[in-house]
Amino acid sequence: MAAKAGKTPLLIRRVGEDGHHGHHGGAWKVAYADFVTAMMAFFLMLWLLSTSSEETLKGIAEYFTDASDNEGVPGGVAGVINGIVMTPPRPMFDRQSSTPAFADPSLPTAETTEDAAAVAMSEDRALEDAADLSAAARAEAQTADRFETAKTAIFQALARSEDLGAFADSILVERTPEGLRIQLLDRENLAMFPSGSDRMHPHTERLLRIVTQAVAALPNRLSIRGHTDARPFVSANYDNWRLSSARADATRRVMLAAGLAPQRVAEVVGRADAEPLFAADPNDARNRRISIVLLATDPAAE
Repeated sequence: MAAKAGKTPLLIRRVGEDGHHGHHGGAWKVAYADFVTAMMAFFLMLWLLSTSSEETLKGIAEYFTDASDNEGVPGGVAGVINGIVMTPPRPMFDRQSSTPAFADPSLPTAETTEDAAAVAMSEDRALEDAADLSAAARAEAQTADRFETAKTAIFQALARSEDLGAFADSILVERTPEGLRIQLLDRENLAMFPSGSDRMHPHTERLLRIVTQAVAALPNRLSIRGHTDARPFVSANYDNWRLSSARADATRRVMLAAGLAPQRVAEVVGRADAEPLFAADPNDARNRRISIVLLATDPAAE
């Protein structure tokens, strides 16, 4: 028992199976690989920078620049690495406006709202102009219908009259820029007034009554004008100006007696031989005439 108590303790030593020292692991290999990779990337970057142009370097610098300082045209030539930056060409928030640079262009802004309002106002004005033109066209059509009705009424009344039918060639009705012009013309041996007088023949009064009945219901105002030929007046105290004015006023009085409203008369003037109907022959008898113009527009209103 004493011998057993004096034995040396048994020690057991464990040795690795691969034959290497057991306290070394493989973690250092991973760290070394990362270091080599980083060094390769670093030297590759240095090589790229040394071989790149100035424009490329400027583009790379702008790529890493703060977006709020990206103003003006980007440097470089083309591509992300060749000078075109990924950020907008202006700051995300413009210094002159509170609108973000990346705002959706489909959404309305203050500028687009103002433009839309201007376009709407322009369209409204165009519609108003079209409505005015349409109203003017309707008024013109109504005036043309009234003038045509008056012209038809005059010649129908002459056709029904047994003794006035011969004067159909002495009445000239035509549309002019002023309005509807009705003229009572002298003819050889068939005058409207005695020579040198403003006292009209009975048939002239009857013709004027027919004209008055045809235009009495129309709203247009009238211009009554007297005309003579170019033959000089015999009396030194009387001339064609006074004669034409007196005949125009005599026409006015007969038309008022026939039922024309006094306010319908816009003017009564004498033109003497200043506006001949046949300028090639100033002495033509048909230059002696009375003109009654239904005015398309009111000269007083203008």
